[in-house]
Amino acid sequence: MQPETEPLAKAFVRQSMAAAKNRVRAQKAAQEEDPAQALFLALAQAQEVQAKKALLLLRGRIGPTRENVAEALQESREMAVETLPWTVLAQAEGDRAAGALLVQMARALASHLVLDAGGAEQEFHVCSICGYIHAGGAPGRCPVCQALPEKFAGVRA
Repeated sequence: MQPETEPLAKAFVRQSMAAAKNRVRAQKAAQEEDPAQALFLALAQAQEVQAKKALLLLRGRIGPTRENVAEALQESREMAVETLPWTVLAQAEGDRAAGALLVQMARALASHLVLDAGGAEQEFHVCSICGYIHAGGAPGRCPVCQALPEKFAGVRA
């Protein structure tokens, strides 16, 4: 990374992480029926906008959709491979929770590699527990974490 892009890269990472945290906070507020949920969602949305702008400046223009699909799947492949050593390290250090999470993450990321953008009518279901993506209707159980079908959120264009 070039020194002049480092602040932008840090801003992207910080805003992305903050947005993810605020989405989790919004879920907790929703469970507690707390009106602060709206604030957390607004913060997350604003942070996502800022992260996207930083990413566009870092990476340049976004290419055609077919190229974007190939790039997204390649990124999943790389993340799955990178996650495996972290899994071994966490387990060696006796951190079972982190080890289990990283194993699930690697398995879910690996499952993304068989996905295809398909036709206009393509539908996906995402496991809200581990991030596994299933093409078509929700599976009977998540093959990664064994979550029930109601833990899957449908995604359609």
